[in-house]
Formats: sequence, structure tokens, C-alpha cells
Amino acid sequence: MSPIGTYIYGFTNADCRPEDGLLGLANAPIRIVAFRDLAAVVSNHPVQRFTPTRNNLEPHHRVVRQICSRHVLIPAAFGHLSETEAQLVDVLCENYTEIRAELDRLSGKVELGLKLRWNVENIFAHFVRTDSQLRELRDRAFRNSQPSFYEKIAIGSLFETRLSSERNRLSDILWSGLDKAIYDKRISPPRDEKTVCNAALLVERKRSIEFAQALEETAGFFDSSFALEYNGPWPPYSFVNLRLHHAAGAPNA
Repeated sequence: MSPIGTYIYGFTNADCRPEDGLLGLANAPIRIVAFRDLAAVVSNHPVQRFTPTRNNLEPHHRVVRQICSRHVLIPAAFGHLSETEAQLVDVLCENYTEIRAELDRLSGKVELGLKLRWNVENIFAHFVRTDSQLRELRDRAFRNSQPSFYEKIAIGSLFETRLSSERNRLSDILWSGLDKAIYDKRISPPRDEKTVCNAALLVERKRSIEFAQALEETAGFFDSSFALEYNGPWPPYSFVNLRLHHAAGAPNA
């Protein structure tokens, strides 16, 4: 039988009191392990390797969401487990200053997802309609029914250049309207051609109305050929800067 270890959901303040009946992985009750004014949110779990199955991920994220709805939390990535509670206390002790500073930075803040997309059926056709140089190059290439290999390369290169330039221009418009209402942002590379900008935002809860107003005003800068979407609030996974140092055998969070 595997020994029982301590599964870690994140770090919070020692005055955190998880809701009665809150269960984590393997339906184990959630509790806290405290050191001074810090605490780790944990549950008991056999010491083993974790697989990211739905049965494991769902309780992990559910616990993180519920704790974050009532307390500041530095959420841990899935799968961190300390073999003993004493090792976890050592981590809290050795990283006290860093954890305390990160909790203070994230206090009262939530993460929102934001995406600006071209709301068009064909992004290349959209650019051909709106960019005269690209349209002229396309028309010359297809004048003889089939463009050459080098003509196709030239068209593709100009399209990519225009796409990148337009993304930068539109992103500047987006952030000129939103930066005043957010605390921080993390921008991810676009995953497809229709995406202008994909970002995670760190927003103060007390400024949620201000953010909503800024978002509505910013949306007015874009016509019906764009879609501006946001989701959340979420635990601030994208904004955790904590890198723990630890003794041998302690969890690597």
C-alpha cells in the first residue's frame, strides 16, 4: 500500500477556512497546513504519479475555484504532492518571503481571458478586399489563369506581412482602451490566422465595473468584421511568478 502524502492545491493566508464538505482528489476533505501567517491548501492522497484524467483534474480545479472565490490563492499546477506534511512546512518556511509577496500581489485580483478575432468567413479574401496592393498582386498573378510558384510565394509573403502589421495596429487600439482598467496582461501568440490578439488579463475585483465599461467602449472601436470575446473570472494561473526553492524531497511547486 502506498504511503499517504499531502496533495497541494495552492498557497493562501493562514486565516483561510475551506467550506465544510469541500472535497478534493479521491474525495478527501480539504484542509490547510499553516506556517506563521501562510498556509497551503491540501488534502490527503496516496503518494503516486498523477495522470491528468478528468477524475483528477476536475476536483483539483474545483477546489482552486472555490478557494479563490473567497480567499487570495496562489494556485498550484496539477499534480504536486508532498510525501510528508513536515516537508510541506519546510517549503513554507524556506520560501516565506516569496510566498508572502506573491499573495500580496495577487490579493483581490482575478484572471480574465480576452480574444479579438476577425469575424469573417475567409481572412485572405477579407484582406484582398481591404488592401489594394494585395488585391493588385493577386489580380496580376491570376491574369493568366494559374499563378506561378514564385507569384504564389509573393502573394503569401505580402499577406503575412499585412496580417502581422494589422494585428499590431489593432492590438494597439485594443490596449489603448483597456490598459487603464487592468493590472497586468499576458499575451499569447495567435493560434490561427483569424485571431488578432489572445490574452489573459489580471483585473482587480473592485475595478470590475470600470473594466466592463472600458471593454464596452473599446468594443465600439471595432466594426462587425471583428468579434471581441472575454471569459472568466478564473483563478490567476497565468500570473503566478512564484518559483520555489526547497530541500531535497520537498514538492517542486
